[in-house]
Amino acid sequence: MSATLNEVYAQLPSPPLSPKNNLYIDECLYEQFIYSDEELKQIESILSSPVQSLIECPVQLSKDDILRNKYISMMEEGVEVNGELTPYLYVIEKLHSIGNNVINKKTKDAVPLRVYETGTDKYQEFWVHPMFLSLQSFQFFKLFEEIKENNEEGIIEIEIPSLKSFAVVLYYLYNGDKSKLFEIAKIDESLCKGIMENIECLEINMASF
Repeated sequence: MSATLNEVYAQLPSPPLSPKNNLYIDECLYEQFIYSDEELKQIESILSSPVQSLIECPVQLSKDDILRNKYISMMEEGVEVNGELTPYLYVIEKLHSIGNNVINKKTKDAVPLRVYETGTDKYQEFWVHPMFLSLQSFQFFKLFEEIKENNEEGIIEIEIPSLKSFAVVLYYLYNGDKSKLFEIAKIDESLCKGIMENIECLEINMASF
């Protein structure tokens, strides 16, 4: 004969304590950690430091840190293209495939860039495309983000260690040809040094490409 519903229920384990009982237990535990002002002073003297609040203030990130985190996130999660996230390396590959056709050309999305050499009045001007530069160099990413935020217009300016070798670095950003970059760098030691200094200054992550 099958068991009745009441008999089945009777075999089930007892339910846990009610929320009211849990609350009472929690309150009892909490009361064990309530100290008087005198007790807090004694604790403070033992630790030789002020008793701080359990709630700590969040770490304040600098603007540079926020932009750097945004840049790293873009590299890891993808680039937004037409409202959709596209893998970062795929976008870079597509840009490099058309780079030779648009480098230093005044196309509709090109902007004027004036490049100064650190410690001198020397400069050169180029037509550049923000997407090529900002996706591969943190310093250019930061520069174009600040320009967008401030709604700035006109010639964009940046300072680098070696003006002589900037065109070589720009060439690399547009076509991604490392072998050509190394070949040019072998021409003379000062040119090679300038290329490496510019890459470091602009924070170009060559390891990703």
